[in-house]
Amino acid sequence: MKRTFSHSRRALLPAGALILLAGLTAGCSNSETGAGGGSGGSSGATGGSGATAGSGGVTGAGTGGNTGSGGSTGSGGVISPPADAGTGGVDAPVAVDAADGGGAGCSGLFCEDFESGMIDPQKWTMPKIGTATMTVQQTTVAHGKYAVQFHGNAAPPAIDYAYIIASNAPAALAKHNFGRAYFYISAVNPMSPDMGLLYGGTAGFPKPTYMSIAYHTPGWQLGFIKLSGSPGGERQAYPPGKMPVGKWLCLEWEFNDDPDQINVWGDGTMIGSLSNANVAYPPGQAPGSPLFNGMSSNLIGAFTDFGFGFYDWHQQGRPAFDVYYDDIVLDTKRVGCLTPP
Repeated sequence: MKRTFSHSRRALLPAGALILLAGLTAGCSNSETGAGGGSGGSSGATGGSGATAGSGGVTGAGTGGNTGSGGSTGSGGVISPPADAGTGGVDAPVAVDAADGGGAGCSGLFCEDFESGMIDPQKWTMPKIGTATMTVQQTTVAHGKYAVQFHGNAAPPAIDYAYIIASNAPAALAKHNFGRAYFYISAVNPMSPDMGLLYGGTAGFPKPTYMSIAYHTPGWQLGFIKLSGSPGGERQAYPPGKMPVGKWLCLEWEFNDDPDQINVWGDGTMIGSLSNANVAYPPGQAPGSPLFNGMSSNLIGAFTDFGFGFYDWHQQGRPAFDVYYDDIVLDTKRVGCLTPP
């Protein structure tokens, strides 16, 4: 069976996993310049077993404080407003923008480029379990000086995750929203069927109702998942193509709750979609029939939380790996990719 978060019964987390809540603030940290480099991934220590939920997250290095304004912009300017693909998933041309930080320079309702040098606790909660770690670092970045890194050790405990979660999102994102993040994964597990990456959905992590973008050997998995309440369940799609490894990808997505649909792009090109017309798991669903529980709209209820990190419960044979995110934007229209340096 194909899974995204901990939806198999064997993977359900113990009750009372500590989830910290914080308000989501609009605006961004200082804007960025240029492009970084470096390769991700390093060997990690062997993880223990029987881990319990951690008590919050780990902030990155650096002394940056709250988000500020007045950062310098990258090369190039705004070419034109990004195109809105709409619910049909049309791969319309999208102009790129030059700055996603510094207050007025934010191109959406919410931005994070990590140029403060830390994970801002006023923006993010930081749940983790197992041996996974998170930090802000300067070695592997898409733009500017900093990006957030999530490290998974080899041979971790049965459940291993680390996330930053923006809670209480702006009301304008509740039904239909778009996102953009620069994404980098240093290695994938050829023994693992899937691993959760980023999501948007309700509060209550690690058992929300949500839409997700995940890894599925050897490529992508798009999913609707309901972990709490009755009935619970999931619907998945598996777009063709492999997930790029060891390189930055401009990853864009559309999460729509009316009708329920996911569209995903990589470097401006359509990766794939999930809708009631496109379901691969569970097998046998007739195209066009209700997506879940007799419904194809309002299955989420409201997108209030957006999470970035990784969630792995298939640790067998897993190598040490790193996932990086940079230049995160959430908005009511398609955001587009940054101009090349």
